Amino acid sequence: MKVSESLGRDLLRLVVWYPLRLVVERLPPRTGVALLARLGRLHAALAGRRGGRADRLRRAAATVAPTLDAAAREAQMVAAYETHYVNQLSIFVFPRLTRDNRPSVLAIEGREHLDTALCAGRGVVLPIGHFGPTQLPLTALGLCGYPMLQIGFLSDAGLSFIGRHVAFRLRRIYEGRIPAAIVPPGSGTRRALEHLRAGGVVMTTADDGPGQLPFGRHADFDFPGGRISAPLGPAKLALATGAALCPAFLGPGQDAPFRLTIEAPLEVPAVSDKNAAGRAMTKDFLDRYAARVAAMPGWWHGLEDHVFSLAQQHARD
Repeated sequence: MKVSESLGRDLLRLVVWYPLRLVVERLPPRTGVALLARLGRLHAALAGRRGGRADRLRRAAATVAPTLDAAAREAQMVAAYETHYVNQLSIFVFPRLTRDNRPSVLAIEGREHLDTALCAGRGVVLPIGHFGPTQLPLTALGLCGYPMLQIGFLSDAGLSFIGRHVAFRLRRIYEGRIPAAIVPPGSGTRRALEHLRAGGVVMTTADDGPGQLPFGRHADFDFPGGRISAPLGPAKLALATGAALCPAFLGPGQDAPFRLTIEAPLEVPAVSDKNAAGRAMTKDFLDRYAARVAAMPGWWHGLEDHVFSLAQQHARD
């Protein structure tokens, strides 16, 4: 969900980063996540009466998943607000998250695929979408003892004074406590390559986040709601280092709020052109990701941007 700067947003930041943060970080992790989700539902209830963004989310969900009925579109609108709150503020939960209590928040399936590759001396690239609380898997796998590195982009460009000196400053401090190295795209690529060659795990997003400037080579692929430009970087990292490319997907859990599923490594196409191989592997990932986005569009951070930027582009054409 993309947000804009305003005086009201600055006032909300002060509430979020002071009283709310101090409350959430003292709660058991599962309770903290539940509180953040409840705040998202409250915001959705208030926004739903006014139309505006809530209506945009309903329309976007219908575009991405046209078979949804009115009740399902409403549920996905609410899910979009829940996802926004939990994704943005789950770092308040991380300080109390441990290896022992992690299963109360996130179940992990498919660790055997990760372990098999690492035991064979290979690095692993985990491509993951902007879908649900994206830094929760990074934190959880780091707590489990895996040598994690994330290629991530954090910028204060376009933020207000409060946004830069309160939200951005404190977010950097909290992200610094995540048990993983976080490097920027571009300058951090060499470190990611070295990490993979040394048998480490690199987690990187396989789609561009809302408002995020594209970095590196992209290609266009079919996707729910229209064509999407997706980075080829995750596949290129794996091909350059011989690392396994294991798709990773977040979804709702049964005994925990969330479940991370790590799939078996994607097969490397039997072609000599690495660019063609990277594109084919990226398409393989996106085909799997697309099914999840179509089933739960409210979890996808890029829902609004994808649908309405395409609509604007078609209007210009």
